[in-house]
Amino acid sequence: MAYSKEDSEILLRHVTNLEKDVYALKNLPPEVVSVVFAYVSRSPASFRDNLLKLLKEGELLPKGSFMESTDYFSSAQQKASAFNEKWVVGFGHNSVAEHAVCPLALENVSILASKSIEDSRLAAFTEKSTRYQLFDRTKYLKPEKIMRSKFGAEYERVMNSLFDFYVESTPKMLEFMKKKYPKSEAMNEKFYESLTKSRACDVLRYALPASTLTNIGMTANARALEHAIVKMLSHPLGEMQAIGAQMKEECSKLLPSLLKAAKKNDYIAGTEERMLSFSKKFSQKSENRKDVELVVSGKNPESKLVASVLYRFSGHSFAQCLKQAEKMSDAEKEKVLDEFMQGIGKEQPLREFEHPYFTFDILVDFGAFRDIQRHRMCTQTAQLLSADNGYSVPKEIIDCGLKDGFEKCMLSAKKLFDSMRAEMPFEAQYCVPLAFRKRVLFTWNLRELWHFIKLRSGKAGHESYRKIARQCYQEMKEKHPLLAKYLIVDSG
Repeated sequence: MAYSKEDSEILLRHVTNLEKDVYALKNLPPEVVSVVFAYVSRSPASFRDNLLKLLKEGELLPKGSFMESTDYFSSAQQKASAFNEKWVVGFGHNSVAEHAVCPLALENVSILASKSIEDSRLAAFTEKSTRYQLFDRTKYLKPEKIMRSKFGAEYERVMNSLFDFYVESTPKMLEFMKKKYPKSEAMNEKFYESLTKSRACDVLRYALPASTLTNIGMTANARALEHAIVKMLSHPLGEMQAIGAQMKEECSKLLPSLLKAAKKNDYIAGTEERMLSFSKKFSQKSENRKDVELVVSGKNPESKLVASVLYRFSGHSFAQCLKQAEKMSDAEKEKVLDEFMQGIGKEQPLREFEHPYFTFDILVDFGAFRDIQRHRMCTQTAQLLSADNGYSVPKEIIDCGLKDGFEKCMLSAKKLFDSMRAEMPFEAQYCVPLAFRKRVLFTWNLRELWHFIKLRSGKAGHESYRKIARQCYQEMKEKHPLLAKYLIVDSG
């Protein structure tokens, strides 16, 4: 949007530009940045607009008083750049870059791109919510490569039809949710309306395509940013390359010396297309397997965990502790772990739980994948988004009488995907709705698995990922009952 002269002057003290979708925040205390980013989940306004509103209303800083760049800041920046040129660029002392943190606003990026952007362990993200906000047909990406191809007109038609179904179904789903969950006398009216909206959005999000535009608040240190930018510049999608270039340009205004090495990496860039073609030699008919399957858990993880606990407190070598643990009966191992877990309360288990690892092969709808991907303290290998594994139909879609229209949209999207995939395997992902399922390999340590199952099986969560969390627990209970005893699952 266009800003007045006064508003422009205020904003330019705190953002790196007023026109682009990618810009950095500056001259703001870290806690103020967290407030601005917190708004993205439920506010349709841009980061700039929310920041301007908060500043002008005096909610962040005293009204009429704004932090300004000074000669001191300029001098300090020059000295810091000189230091980094010598020690980071010149001597490869890269850990220094981790102390330089940059909050970044990314607006109007596709949901497809958002999953690549957020594939970083050492960064913090807050994304526009599909649970609390509604979308319309102006909010999807039209990639230049697709629009200039023979698929352009059909892509636009199918995307519009998906959003038309979403928009036209919204009042019906809201009314359905009010009948299914009537307001109690004690409930606040405003809260009830918000709850009803979130219930409706949770269901209707299945119709949104991966091309849907979203906003992301990202905070990362310079070292993590460099790695992220390299991956983006090396990505096969033009959208990702453009975002990477904009991120480097804007972050370099605050980190002028620390991102110079962020360039396209030929190894990363070449691997995607080369291996996609190479892997076709090994293609075979897909097997019908469980949606969640524990495929690797290492040798005797129970003994490994017990040995790790003993190692910390015994003063012996790990080999000695492991040998001792392997001689124990299950009852003796359980006694050690009971003592270790005594009085845990709301805390996570201590870090000894990080030594055993478990690999799960998971088939999940893309909407739920967006949630479970947030558990980044693990190793994830995700397949390309496709229409090959079918799609989920929420029960509420059927009960609300929307099944026929929904399935018509899904079949239309699949037909477009199938026609595009041979010529544009990466761009074809944009037309796949969130209802379609994809495969992803998660390798969690026991501590992160404990956290995932406890959090994502909770009643407040989306039913799709609650099901995944409960199935992970069931796999552990069947194959490692001793360890499953210490996992917390909400089966209700």
